[in-house]
Amino acid sequence: MKRNMEAIAGTTFDLVIIGGGINGASTAREAALRGMKVALVDAHDFAAATSSRSSKLIHGGLRYLDQFEFRLVHEARRERRLLRELAPHLAWPVPFLFPIYHGDPYSPLKVRLGLSIYDLLGNLGATDRHQTLSKEDLLRRVPLLQTDGLRSGALYHDSLTDDARLTIENIVDAAAHGAVVANYAEIRAFNLATQKANGNPAVATAELEDRRTGRRYEISSRFWINATGPWVDHVRALLPGYDGSKTVRLTKGTHIVIPPVAGDFAMFAAILPGKRIFVMMPWHGHGLLGTTDTDYDADPGQVRPNIQDVEYLLRAVNRVLRKPLETSDVIGAYAGLRALAIQPGASPSENTREYRFHADLWATHLITVCGGKLTTSRSLGEKLVDQVVASLPGSSPAQWAEHPTRRTPLPGGHTNNFEDYSRDAAADAVRLFDVPRAAAERIVRTYGTRWQQVLEPVRSDRKLADPLPGCENCLGAEVAFAIENEMALELDDFLLRRSGLNWYAASALRQAVPRVADIFAKRLGWDAARREAALVDFRKSGHFSFEHVT
Repeated sequence: MKRNMEAIAGTTFDLVIIGGGINGASTAREAALRGMKVALVDAHDFAAATSSRSSKLIHGGLRYLDQFEFRLVHEARRERRLLRELAPHLAWPVPFLFPIYHGDPYSPLKVRLGLSIYDLLGNLGATDRHQTLSKEDLLRRVPLLQTDGLRSGALYHDSLTDDARLTIENIVDAAAHGAVVANYAEIRAFNLATQKANGNPAVATAELEDRRTGRRYEISSRFWINATGPWVDHVRALLPGYDGSKTVRLTKGTHIVIPPVAGDFAMFAAILPGKRIFVMMPWHGHGLLGTTDTDYDADPGQVRPNIQDVEYLLRAVNRVLRKPLETSDVIGAYAGLRALAIQPGASPSENTREYRFHADLWATHLITVCGGKLTTSRSLGEKLVDQVVASLPGSSPAQWAEHPTRRTPLPGGHTNNFEDYSRDAAADAVRLFDVPRAAAERIVRTYGTRWQQVLEPVRSDRKLADPLPGCENCLGAEVAFAIENEMALELDDFLLRRSGLNWYAASALRQAVPRVADIFAKRLGWDAARREAALVDFRKSGHFSFEHVT
């Protein structure tokens, strides 16, 4: 996957997708696998916003049953099953505990009924079905649970994922099937065709700025998708004739990284008063606790967690813990934005999570994506490309009507029994590349069947087999691979999104960053001043550091 701005400027595309988050990435892959001429551009890095700041869940959304959104839950449960088949390295089943306390807004009977429906809407088999648990069962699994008021509970299953890597893998596969992709490439203006389509002007070309060089290009396409998440209305404002309307409601979700108080279990419980819930996931030796849900109307690029968010989440989880967590226990924090399809009169947490496609009459041949979930992104892309194909004038090739992503594994997903495969592959990695066992296991579990490509740089530079300082599980080869094959151009492209190193070595990140900068400098030809500037920029950003919460 190489960045080629000249190819973007020299082609008339069938479809240009603006926004390299999970919705744009999934749509680009769907269209490319059908054989369309596709371009995907993002003003920042791929997955730099919402798609790397989620709850890391592939889930049906149990709480949506209480809002009677059965269609959404069924679609999400189906997509969870499909992702487990097509990308087992990116969809890890995890057991969720559901403790029920006196005063909670749901009874044990209601929980059993809800989980029975959840199972019927789709699970991964007999071992994935829910179980009813007694108070003693719960405490045996999580001894740190608060005993006072604990009635009973349940165990059910959803899945964890690395949201940024899921996005990147979709883009890698889109590029492998012919899509032209570019990060740090921003749409600055749209131009309408002189001839009208169905009585309305259609978007024909756009002005694209390469933010790396400042150079501007004209890009042309038969159809356009605006999948920029929190920025969709900013992009619509570039359309001639924009009427100032809004299509999405932004709500802020904060997550904090805490000690692993529930061990290998995830947990779902009520936040009182009201019907909100918190979720806590096991995440690389830590716990990931979320999420807040508050309206946000400031600059989407400046969303940050604040101390009120952190205290809210600690109060929520402390209600069910025997020993309360303090702010000093918080390891890190991050915030992201949901771009929800507007639902008048609904509170942030009640606002629908279903996606909608919006078309503006004054600038046709452009669709804006509103809402959506990480879990349903493949389905969204499929339906969106179907709509594009139906909207394009003239006849289309027969393959454009196919649905290839229902059966085509994502990169790294070409295996059946992933547990057996990962065990054998890790042993092969140690034998063939002489790398530490822990690093081999993590690389196989992160990249699946692509692990040999990740370790290939070791053959030409033995130093790349060494672990990064402070992180025995991460190798320099992974940095080189991300630069050469996954379009990592800045330090945080690798540290936060290609590798997730900030999670694996959160306490040792400062030690690792200089070595990562050395590899970037060598591979990209940075001089000493450029390398130092990259280090300063990364340290100032305070990515996920609790020290930067205000």
